Formats: sequence, C-alpha cells, structure tokens
Amino acid sequence: MGKISPSMMCADFMNLGRVIEIFEKTGVDYLHIDIMDGHYVPNLTLGVDFCKTLYENTSIPLDIHLMVEKPLFFAEIFSRFKGSIISFHPEVDYHPIHTIEVIKNSGCRAGIAIDPALPVANFVHLFPQLDMVCIMTVNPGYSGQKLLPFCIDKIKETAGIVKDKKFNLEIEVDGNVSWKNLPVMRDAGANVFVAGTSSVFGDEQGLEEGIKRFRRIIGETDG
Repeated sequence: MGKISPSMMCADFMNLGRVIEIFEKTGVDYLHIDIMDGHYVPNLTLGVDFCKTLYENTSIPLDIHLMVEKPLFFAEIFSRFKGSIISFHPEVDYHPIHTIEVIKNSGCRAGIAIDPALPVANFVHLFPQLDMVCIMTVNPGYSGQKLLPFCIDKIKETAGIVKDKKFNLEIEVDGNVSWKNLPVMRDAGANVFVAGTSSVFGDEQGLEEGIKRFRRIIGETDG
C-alpha cells in the first residue's frame, strides 16, 4: 500500500484548519512541505512558522523537502520537529553524510531528493544511511509543471537497487503526480506520492473525494 503526502504549498491557506481535518479523516500519511531559499531554486515558499503550526496542531508527520543551498544550516533548524522526514539535495552539500547524521540524531528521519538532471548512481552510496529517497520528476521550484518522462526510469532504477540490496527505504515521487501519471509511478516502484494541483488539489473534485480516489489508485496492483 502506498502513502500520500499532499503538497502543502497547494493547499487553501484561508481554510487550512479544514484542510487538515480532511487529511486526518482520510488517513493522509505525511504532509509535504517545500522549503525554498530563493537560491537553490528561484522561489520562496513555506518556512519554520508554518511547520510549527502544523506540528503543534496535527499528528500527521511532516515531510520536509529542503530545496536550499545550505542543507546543514536548514536541517538544524527544521530538525526541531521530531518525527518528521527531512530531505535535502545532496549535490549542494559538501558533507551530506554529516547532514544525514544531524537529522537522524535529532529524532527525525533522513532523506535525499534527486534532481531530474542527476543520475541515481551518484547517490547510491548514501542509501544505507537513509530512510527515504525522493525522485524528482519535474525541475524543482514550482508546482504545475509537466512530467519529465525519463524520470520514470529513475524510479524503476531506484526500486531495483532498493530491492536488490534489501535497503529499508521509502521511495517518494515528487512532480506532476497526476491521475494519469500516478499508476505509472506506482508500477515503477514508488510508494510515497506527493499529491498536488494535478490530483487531490484539482478543481474537478472536493479534497476529501480526491484523497479517496488517490488512495484507491495507489492501493491497486497490476496482475
């Protein structure tokens, strides 16, 4: 059974309490929170106070994605939210293993996010230290982008490595996880799905019905 991690940058901030109520009612697994510094990506999004509000008002674990140039600096700030998953982009970190250790020693789980332009092979040596690998299927920084089709093969490659080496890792997919792409990503081996504007936050259905539809799809298997 896969897990749902709705992208909170897509949520209705004017009705955030109601959004969280629906997520709790429908058994959402994580809350995906994009942290952007305006340097690693040319955008600014959510921050510490937003995470603090969620952390203090729901038991749903935070899935914090650091799209930042200084992962260790930000990891130390966000690791106060114990029990969260904190993922970062290791290619901009001089000492990624140290950052992973800091995250895990704080009582959080550690992950990395792999940019579409970078091969999975560059980071396999980090897998034994991790709890999650996030495969980006769009260029990081903005919601509403189209899927980069070659990234499906990266999901398959990652799933194959995890299975072959028996790593205890969740494989997350982030980027245009649409109704059309979701079954393909599921079948490729992803088991955590960042849900955004192309699925549960779409206008064509209510949020609660969107989560239920999403859950049905990721619970299915072919064959």
